[in-house]
Amino acid sequence: MDYSFWNNNNSKLNKINLKTGKSWSDITKKADNTGLNSIWQLIDNGDGIVQQQELDLLNKLLKAADNSNTKTKGNGIIENEELTIIKNKINDGSIKEDLDTRPFGTVDGKNANLKNFSYIDNQANLSDKNLTAAQQRRLQRNVKNQPIVVNVDYSQINIEQSGEYYIEKYNRVKNEDGTYTETPVINKKMDSGQGRGTSWSEGLDRKIGKISISAQPDNNWTESMSVLRDELSEIGKEVGFEVEEINTGNGVWIEDYGIRRADGKVGVISESTADNIKTNLNNKNRLKEITNNRREISVTTQGKTAEFADVFRNNVRNDDLVDITSYLEGGNVLNTTLADGTPGAIIGQESINYTLMALGLENNEENIKTAKNQIAQDLGLKPENITYIPQFDFHIDMSYRPLGNGEIAVPDYEEGVKLLKETEIKGMDEKSKQELITKLEEFSAKSADIREDAINTLSGKGYKIVKIPSFSTDSDSEINFMNGVGGTSKTGSRFYITNNSGYPELNEAVQKYFQNAGVDKMYFVSTKAFLSKYGGIDCLTQEV
Repeated sequence: MDYSFWNNNNSKLNKINLKTGKSWSDITKKADNTGLNSIWQLIDNGDGIVQQQELDLLNKLLKAADNSNTKTKGNGIIENEELTIIKNKINDGSIKEDLDTRPFGTVDGKNANLKNFSYIDNQANLSDKNLTAAQQRRLQRNVKNQPIVVNVDYSQINIEQSGEYYIEKYNRVKNEDGTYTETPVINKKMDSGQGRGTSWSEGLDRKIGKISISAQPDNNWTESMSVLRDELSEIGKEVGFEVEEINTGNGVWIEDYGIRRADGKVGVISESTADNIKTNLNNKNRLKEITNNRREISVTTQGKTAEFADVFRNNVRNDDLVDITSYLEGGNVLNTTLADGTPGAIIGQESINYTLMALGLENNEENIKTAKNQIAQDLGLKPENITYIPQFDFHIDMSYRPLGNGEIAVPDYEEGVKLLKETEIKGMDEKSKQELITKLEEFSAKSADIREDAINTLSGKGYKIVKIPSFSTDSDSEINFMNGVGGTSKTGSRFYITNNSGYPELNEAVQKYFQNAGVDKMYFVSTKAFLSKYGGIDCLTQEV
């Protein structure tokens, strides 16, 4: 490409031809221009030969220079005044705005045109993964605002021909030649559930095409998440679903972060709802009021979804995303179908109180009706098809589970005690067994009134009650069969995936109850590490 330059004292105009593979000194023999050479020195990788990436960046700079002065804009001559303007923009960092074309957020996999390019930045916000935090701070102090060349490299990413992706950030590392390379951290968004009416219910009659789990970063759960992913993948091959990983930062409880609506779209709490909940989490008296009826049983509260909603939002396709103003955590919402197949939901009563907080409303009869209507609107359901039940834990999905149409499994602690007494469990010593029996008996007595109230409420709304032996006395109990994922396989059989207790004899005994409830095959997955932190397999997944 040809450009014309004045020499240093503006006495002579020279034309140069920029080509790759040529020596810069040969190109500029006739162009005695200090400003042009100083820009080249910034771009050059040190070999003095014009490379394609260097040429592309230089062309952008010279084009920006030629357009920087309104009097001589676009005349094909790079005046010294224009070079001075560009040099100043490089030094103060504002040139980045002219050159940086990195996309952030959503990109369309089919039409994305992500080509490698270079831009100029300053080192005020450098990051180098090979440096300690102290070394990083020292580097920034020493080289702050020093211009650098950044090469944006898209060659390592794999974008399919269709689907939406989310560019979260760019990782920057230093190269040996003093330049830097940035590579994008890119995540595929979840597949849509729209148009799949059977994906609404969490019961046994749905067909699952894909299960999403968190692509957990390096931490104490990395190995456990990897084992779980492999187990689910093997089950998926047999029953007919795929497993996909989505990026949710440090959050693993993705069932809570997005609420599947009756139309297949995903509801994510709005920014204002999240802010209101975060504010009220500091109001201990308000939280005590919400959990008042179960404080002798469990004091765990909700609110974590407010922390992770924004990150989860990035995983939802634009056409699928619905902002909701009620406050719902997925673990406290069970998507169901009524006996005739009509979409419904069972929700823990405490979600009403949290929604009142989110809406800034006092707890009275009129406002409760407003909150319920908002919840129904956010779920895409008729208010009369939602059943609110009293809860003895912070989420109802740890204790209740939809089965067939109009059927709901409820916890039976008395039967759990009976099973323990009648079953020889080789891996559990008698002392541990007796301690668990005692805990279950005490818990059963404490929660009896709440459970009876819940059963009466569900029966009154037409649900068939199916009692299942239960062993979970609190949110971190490591034996929990009620928190699971059910569906219908590609061959038409009903399956149920739940948490492995670690005791084969107990797994086998409980399996018979689920088989009597219509489950053809059960799978037990490794979730012990997660159960100790208040969640099981259902909490870790979303299904479409």
